[in-house]
Amino acid sequence: MRKSIFHEDWWLNALAPGRWREVTCHRGGRLAGSLRFVERCEGNVKICEMPQITRFLGPVVAPQAGKTETRIRSTHSIVAELLKQVAGHDHVEMTLDSGFGDLAPFLAAGYDVKVHPTFLLDCRSESIDPLWAGLRDKTKNIIRRARERLTVCELDDVNKFASFYEANLEGAESYFDLALLAPAFAAASVRRQCKIVAAVDAEGVTHAKVFFVWDDKYVHYFLSTRDKNVAHPGAVSLLLWSGIELAHSLGLCFDFDGGIANDARYRFMVAFGGEVANRFDIVRSTANYRVQHTIRRIPRALMRRISPRNGMAQFALW
Repeated sequence: MRKSIFHEDWWLNALAPGRWREVTCHRGGRLAGSLRFVERCEGNVKICEMPQITRFLGPVVAPQAGKTETRIRSTHSIVAELLKQVAGHDHVEMTLDSGFGDLAPFLAAGYDVKVHPTFLLDCRSESIDPLWAGLRDKTKNIIRRARERLTVCELDDVNKFASFYEANLEGAESYFDLALLAPAFAAASVRRQCKIVAAVDAEGVTHAKVFFVWDDKYVHYFLSTRDKNVAHPGAVSLLLWSGIELAHSLGLCFDFDGGIANDARYRFMVAFGGEVANRFDIVRSTANYRVQHTIRRIPRALMRRISPRNGMAQFALW
């Protein structure tokens, strides 16, 4: 089970400085497995989770020698031991890499499992031509038309990406802290493991931007944003194709990084020729956490009101 960019010390130091932890398992005097996570507390509950904008972060198990049966038993034992070391947390959640298929130790430890699909595209061909041929014809035409109006430019200022991303939210709340983009970019950039590209027209207007990161196996379609008021219909497709070209130039595969939450998203991604691969969201919660979490989810509109008739306290849910 591989160690991805999201498992690296430097990535965790950038996204969760001083807050990430590691539990390990040793066999025969050597490191056999590890599990990294962010630890935090909410009131009297202790939580084990992944850093923000980290796609997956499950156990890493060193390859075991021997027969298939021996390897399976060994992996199960190692993962089970790692899970025992986080059993004291009230809530544990993580997403496993698509290459992690042994869910048995999680199920045995009482975890709930939810499928989290992504698309993967092998870009390690000698020529880029088979990758282009694998695109849906409609997608090829959209990219061709986008090329007629837009130029793909590389950006070296992550703050401009962040401000563009925030502006395109149009007042909605971001699902992650935008301040994390700068340290993530700085850490990956110095290692030459990231790239931000923009689709810009002849007037200098930016239509869309995409942030890619990569490790020794995958280029990840990390973040994307577009100005829906001006964006060419093919702006994001053009930038996504540039990411596939990047993966090909590096001799890597391309990971569309999940997000297949609805049929429209599925149709958009499948048109690029990738194959479906499943990640798994793993969650375990204690009764204490569930009670506390439910209380925190009660709308703020649940306010204490004083009855004008008798002065007794009463509550109303709007």
